[in-house]
Amino acid sequence: VIRRGGVTYKGNPWHKECFCCNSCNKELAGLKFTSKDEQPYCADCYGELFAKKCYKCRKPITGFGGCKFISFEDRHWHSECFCCNKCNLNLVGQGFLTSEDQILCSECGR
Repeated sequence: VIRRGGVTYKGNPWHKECFCCNSCNKELAGLKFTSKDEQPYCADCYGELFAKKCYKCRKPITGFGGCKFISFEDRHWHSECFCCNKCNLNLVGQGFLTSEDQILCSECGR
């Protein structure tokens, strides 16, 4: 019986202390979380277990907090990490060239 402090997830009531991340068991009431295969995960566990990793910084790209990202071929970057490998110019919305596994601005790619 839930008398107070309950959480509703997918139409089902939970005690707040029972509504936990499927991986680390952290209580999720009041926290950012998402689900995968109908199971709830905290943002950290979801990022580590399921999210794409940024090609530059290797941190998860989760989309939490409006995070934007760039995808090219089979690689992904946070918007702030999508920069020329030589001069570090941010390339979001810019033309770029590739040389092996590097991305380059038009100046550095000449």
